[in-house]
Amino acid sequence: MIYETFEIYRNETQGTILWAKFNRSRYAFWLQPATTISVIDKSTELTSDHQGQNFYIIFVAILGLLYTIGCMNFVFKAFTNGGEIVNSVIAAGNQQEAVTLLQRQHLNLISIAEEFAARSTTRQLFKMKQRKMTITNVVLLSFFEKLHKMLAAKITLSDAISIINKRTANSAEKTMTDKMLQDISGGHSFSDAIKNLNTKIDSNVYSIILVGESSGNLATVLEDVVDLLKSKNDLKKKMISSLAYPTFMISFTIAVMLIFVFVLMPKMEDFIKDLGGELPAMAQFLKSLAQWFTYLLLPAIALIILAAITMPKLRQTKIGRRKTDQLMLKIVPFSTIIPLFTQTSLTKLMATLLSNGVNTSDALTLAQTSIGNEILLEQFICAKTNILDGSSVCAAFEQHDVIDGELCDFLAIGEKVGDLATSFKDIHKIYDEKLQSTLKKLTVSISAAAMMFAFTLVGLLALGMVQSIMGATNAAI
Repeated sequence: MIYETFEIYRNETQGTILWAKFNRSRYAFWLQPATTISVIDKSTELTSDHQGQNFYIIFVAILGLLYTIGCMNFVFKAFTNGGEIVNSVIAAGNQQEAVTLLQRQHLNLISIAEEFAARSTTRQLFKMKQRKMTITNVVLLSFFEKLHKMLAAKITLSDAISIINKRTANSAEKTMTDKMLQDISGGHSFSDAIKNLNTKIDSNVYSIILVGESSGNLATVLEDVVDLLKSKNDLKKKMISSLAYPTFMISFTIAVMLIFVFVLMPKMEDFIKDLGGELPAMAQFLKSLAQWFTYLLLPAIALIILAAITMPKLRQTKIGRRKTDQLMLKIVPFSTIIPLFTQTSLTKLMATLLSNGVNTSDALTLAQTSIGNEILLEQFICAKTNILDGSSVCAAFEQHDVIDGELCDFLAIGEKVGDLATSFKDIHKIYDEKLQSTLKKLTVSISAAAMMFAFTLVGLLALGMVQSIMGATNAAI
């Protein structure tokens, strides 16, 4: 059934009215058969003389929430029929809707204008997200590669950024360099300009640039930044390329199965029944499987959306962040990948910092920012405390499981010869190879399982089609 229109009003006594109107030219909603719902306005109430009342109430509540996201606040001045002046704010989708709502309140409008400073909270959040700069690793890599070459050619930092700004055709890179030039001309350092970009940048990148700028080796450390970003981009490409084909196969197979079950099978079932036969067992099994899948689909989507909304909020609290990080270290395969990734980035950053003249104490403090998991961070802080109290780096890291015991021998040798930077470089290479190998095994396992699932569905589908055709043939005979 298609419903012509309905309207929602709220907070009338406070002078704020939320109004939504939907018509058949744009939206069509189906609730339950034989449901009849008239236009709902401020003078009528939703009664129980229709079926699906609870569903409808939830449905209207969701629409009201979605509408609130897009509404705007309008400041208006009006007078009532009794001559009383009213100054207030009204929420509506646009100014024309606001005027219509005020007229329905029997208010005679004097003036109305959008109140930019008083938009709804949800709308402000959406605007903030839109204004936030989006800089991908690809853009950062391109920028740092060009900057590294120019600084190596003895071009000054501000001149190099200015040249990149003038020559780039990428809007994100141009916006980024505009902001950098503005900060640098205002007296900020390059590392501060990076930090002030209002976008999420790897903490390792910031730490390396900060050290390079402080030591006067910015051109040198930018090579490490480029290598870091390249490795992250390569890893991301490998993961996407490895999982793309299995994902496509599973999606395509499920789509074909649903079309067969809900489009072709009902026609075939009616045909077989007309001939006095029954639907084959495999076809009935596929029908039950598809119905089970569709019944669980909406709850699954709802749970995913709920988790996507609540998880960031939960991780904003210290206790919530610690609990979720602790949970992640217990789930396979994250229990292996997260420590490996942390150890790889930590040893890379320590090697870079120490090779650029940073003392061990400051290097440990800066490297601490590269650890994103709270449990692993606590282990590192305990090791760092032991080192500052006089313990060796090898003993502290081994005691608190910061680095595997067999690899701590590299640190012991480095401490003896006074070259910890080289030791961390060697350990980083081992961890990097181990991480690449682990991720490769993981993607191969996921791909194999996905392909097996897809081929199983295809086999069941083919068998169901063959049995259905044979059943129809036997019934006809």
